[in-house]
Amino acid sequence: MLLDRAVLDMQAAGASQTLLDFVNQPQNLVSTPMARAKPLASATRIQVFSSYAGIVQALANHHIAADTRAVVYDNERSTGTPAAELEDPVRYCRKTAQLLHQNGLEYIASPGFDLSGPRPANGEWFRQFVRAGLMKCGRYADYLDIQDQLMQGTATYSRDAQAAATLLHQINPRAKLLMGLSTSPSGRLGTVGQLWQAYQDTSRFVTGYWLNLPHNVSGLSVPSVALRFLQKVVTKTR
Repeated sequence: MLLDRAVLDMQAAGASQTLLDFVNQPQNLVSTPMARAKPLASATRIQVFSSYAGIVQALANHHIAADTRAVVYDNERSTGTPAAELEDPVRYCRKTAQLLHQNGLEYIASPGFDLSGPRPANGEWFRQFVRAGLMKCGRYADYLDIQDQLMQGTATYSRDAQAAATLLHQINPRAKLLMGLSTSPSGRLGTVGQLWQAYQDTSRFVTGYWLNLPHNVSGLSVPSVALRFLQKVVTKTR
């Protein structure tokens, strides 16, 4: 899963046609607003919202593109989700699922770890997320995204992904698991090695990844890291 800006950044950074062809497939999800053409014609359009209220308004105003297959509800403190929704996040996950399914759309749940409280000193944020009951969002979802990119490339990331896969299968065996990857998790520079290690450790039991190319602490995006990582994926899967 990619944001359309990430695709445009990779194209500007000199992505090869082979790599673009690999990404430009229906099973790959690209978030593109209704007002813009998809940057990859054959990829599947999704749209991302940080609030249930925003999804309600977009549906009422016909701001969901006709070719949109799924909507991401990215509820977390850091994305500006309204306070009322933060007070009972699982309830709003359920409401979002009901609303989207009534409108023929799939629901990609992406509840942030910060809904469970600040990151613990031991770094075990996913375990805190589970203890807070936030995996229950997966009960209503078609996809559940686990935002564990701070731990990408570590044994913790692999362990968290395996635990998430097991829990999600128990909660909702029809739901697909996505794991977060980032070229700059929380503004820090990620490396190709971290992304590749995370992929190798988890690809056998997750459905896919949300690959994010945010700006780092220097205010720069680093699409070259994503390009080199994806090229390794292409080489492995060909």
